[in-house]
Amino acid sequence: MTGADVLLAVLALGVAIFLSRGSRLLVAALLIASALAVSAMLFLPTPLLTGLLGADCVQRLYGLTRSTPLDPPEWIHLLAFAWLGLLVWLARKDVRNWRGVVLVIALGVAAELSQRLTDGRQPKLEDAALNVLGGLTGMLLASRCCALAARCHRGGTRAE
Repeated sequence: MTGADVLLAVLALGVAIFLSRGSRLLVAALLIASALAVSAMLFLPTPLLTGLLGADCVQRLYGLTRSTPLDPPEWIHLLAFAWLGLLVWLARKDVRNWRGVVLVIALGVAAELSQRLTDGRQPKLEDAALNVLGGLTGMLLASRCCALAARCHRGGTRAE
């Protein structure tokens, strides 16, 4: 393990703890585990990830995405950050505004740029864009789900 690997691990843990600050225990644990899992996907060498998942699983992922415009690594960027955006929105009431948008953009870009510190990984503009798009999509989904739940809780729908 190199010094850069230790630095990335400490940064990932620090970001995870920051994101979970003020959340309930279960949500905080979910945020920390999710942030660390996303970090592993972003920073571990591709052959190691393939070895962990298994070649059959990787082949199935490519088969599932064959008819889509994105390859599995691109879907992983999009979906992983959508999940993080959703969790951040649900866990942190203080970022349910423009600060949340800035936070998700900063996380998506920083996650991609920090890949420069790892061997075998290079930051890509397209991946940063997928990170940001995924994070914002997750936040939008969470906000719509919260609005729908609030409307249902009030016992009706509003006239449009």
